[in-house]
Amino acid sequence: MLATAGEDEQQLSETVRIARDLIRINTTNRGGGDAEPERPAADYVAAYLTELGLQPEIFESNPGRASVVARVEGTDPELPALVLHGHLDVVPADPVNWSVDPFAGVIKDGMLWGRGAVDMKDMDAMILTAMAELLRAGECPAAP
Repeated sequence: MLATAGEDEQQLSETVRIARDLIRINTTNRGGGDAEPERPAADYVAAYLTELGLQPEIFESNPGRASVVARVEGTDPELPALVLHGHLDVVPADPVNWSVDPFAGVIKDGMLWGRGAVDMKDMDAMILTAMAELLRAGECPAAP
């Protein structure tokens, strides 16, 4: 996704860019089966993981309600697996109550604004970039 007016793409960290891009994908879950599909966000995450050399799988509990799973082999098969997980859906956001579009991923006053910026698309972005840093450095966790 492209930077919005005022954003300098070069100055944004990879984590901020990923969080911003995920915020821009409306994955509102209103409950009771009424939700915007997470599939576009899952496809984004899967593409990122594929670029890291992983083989992500996408599972749908219902059409469009998608989860991504990828495995990083650990160095010590005697250890139990370590699971890093997050969610891609967000609670509803009424734009009337926002000073910015909740799905625009706006950087304002030095902060990233949007639904999911503090739960949980920010953490998803941190998990993804932490794994990317390990893999790009040729390292992997001890747990399988």
